[in-house]
Amino acid sequence: MGAIVINSLKYRGDTYFYSNEKFTKGLNLLVGDNGNGKSTFTYLIVYCLGIDVEFFKESSKEPINEILEDSNKIIELSISINSEDFILKRQIGENIISVYDFKAEEYTTYSVYRKGYIYQKEDMTFSDWIMNKLGIEFVEIEQNNTTHRLNIDDLFRYIYYDQLTENKKIISEFGIQPSDYFKNSNIMKRSIFEVLMSGYNDDYYKKYSELKRLTKELQVEKQKLNSIEIIQHEILKQLRKHDIENINEELISTKTELKRLNNIREDIKKERHFGEEVVSRIQEIQKNIVIETHKLKNYEYQLNSVSEGLSKSLRVKDDLKSEIEHIDKVLFTAQYIDLINNEECPFCLEKVDLDENKCICGSNNHLDFSRFIYSDKEYIQLLKSKVKSLETINEVIEGYRKDYAQLNEIIENTKKQIEILVNEVKAITGDIVVNSNVSAIEEITDKIIPLKETASELEILKEKAKDINNSKRIISGLEDKIQKTRERLNQLEEEKDNMFQKNIEQFEKIYSEYLRDFFDANESEYIVKLDRNYYPFIGQYKEQSFNVPRRLFFYLSLLKLSLNPDYQIAFPKFLIIDTLKAEGIEIPHLKKLFTYIEEFKDTDCQILITSGYDEYEKELQSEFLIDYLSSENKLLKRKS
Repeated sequence: MGAIVINSLKYRGDTYFYSNEKFTKGLNLLVGDNGNGKSTFTYLIVYCLGIDVEFFKESSKEPINEILEDSNKIIELSISINSEDFILKRQIGENIISVYDFKAEEYTTYSVYRKGYIYQKEDMTFSDWIMNKLGIEFVEIEQNNTTHRLNIDDLFRYIYYDQLTENKKIISEFGIQPSDYFKNSNIMKRSIFEVLMSGYNDDYYKKYSELKRLTKELQVEKQKLNSIEIIQHEILKQLRKHDIENINEELISTKTELKRLNNIREDIKKERHFGEEVVSRIQEIQKNIVIETHKLKNYEYQLNSVSEGLSKSLRVKDDLKSEIEHIDKVLFTAQYIDLINNEECPFCLEKVDLDENKCICGSNNHLDFSRFIYSDKEYIQLLKSKVKSLETINEVIEGYRKDYAQLNEIIENTKKQIEILVNEVKAITGDIVVNSNVSAIEEITDKIIPLKETASELEILKEKAKDINNSKRIISGLEDKIQKTRERLNQLEEEKDNMFQKNIEQFEKIYSEYLRDFFDANESEYIVKLDRNYYPFIGQYKEQSFNVPRRLFFYLSLLKLSLNPDYQIAFPKFLIIDTLKAEGIEIPHLKKLFTYIEEFKDTDCQILITSGYDEYEKELQSEFLIDYLSSENKLLKRKS
């Protein structure tokens, strides 16, 4: 399964900045007293990973003032997922995240939410992108006639140990509104845990995808069969028949009668003399040929016009896509955009004293360079505008393509009509003999025309009967495949459930061992079981301070299980712990808890933990410390 590793964190605004490039695999410790930015450190990270942070909003009752009062504030996070390197950037207050993929050398902007023009641009959210990189399948949860797709903020509830959630609740509630009953529901919490604890079964997901594909093919084929049956029903109604029995015999009989009548008509023709009625008919046909030819020229002119419009629209689309890609790149490198203003030099940042009508270099070639510079928000608005324009031009292109197809069809039909008229003239001048038997020929022709129509309809019925039989055969085959695939999927699902149960049992074992070791208990004590909502219970009352190890060991058990190759759970080998000191827990117990975290120092995972000065053994500081905060060295530093 996928693994997340943070490589560096940067924050910049017009007033404050922060930078940390000391992150490593294993344990990363940030130490500081309250009020110096420990929690802000974790908030910056999770916000750049798409998690909602209430304290960054103007509407917050308890905002972080340094963030709220700052402007042009951007977080940059360098991360690795399965050894692939990316840089993520998110401007505080904007619901988009820009991603630079080093391997693909591409800049892409994703929406945090599943709405708006930015989402339509990629047809996926940032959460979809990172979940895909982590190898976690899209999972949709249905509840009360609503459907919710599992997102990265859902999975982070078991990855981010925050200090705001009550420890007895285990699962993090950070970024989740109390009024959001869906996310706070038990079915949602169970689903998150089950996704994290499920071993990845490649055969299962392949069969699941195959079943969805076959089901879609079956649905399409059934719609096709329904359309054919509707056509068949309409033809039967025209022929005043109720079924297609004896269609072949009737078709043979109709063709035999047609052949007989045609032979009789040929026998009657003996001369090539034309009467007034025939001449009048030829003139009428010629007039119609002229009219149809004029229409054809007009349609061809319209087609050329539509073709030209389509070509221009496609060029505009290519230009817009190129501009969007460029703006994506600019948004990603936004920190370099706002270097120039009318008051500061872009190089030394000293105040610029320009003579009027002179360039910044001092020459007399005046250039208002500031008019070329946009702010981050302006670029975001520009991007939204370009995406909207792209959506509009796509609609225009679709309209042109429909017009082109319709005109093409009309032109083909007009050509066929002209050909029919020309052939009719040839038939009249070549075949029809006007003599004393003209009336007999007309009488026979009147009989031939409806017989031809009937034969044509019977031919269509015969063909549709074949199509219906073929479609039914395909449907039967698909239903058989679906049945076998579903049976195999049920077997794989049973294997998957067995694997899940195996993972649960191992999780309970790891959890119990943690608690027994922490409390120096024997094997008969602290035998942890998970209830139906996967909440751990031990069958006895414990003091309030027990909630801290209860919750921490839950997170550590997930992390430890994810490192065992025999279980392959979907936990991304990544953990953020924002301050353990809570619930009146004593300092010796806190220091002991740190020893369990220290066990992961040389493993293939990453733990980020913030702590006060007195909560750990000092030896940890020299080896794992990535920053040390104090009243003189706060996290967010004011620019000089």
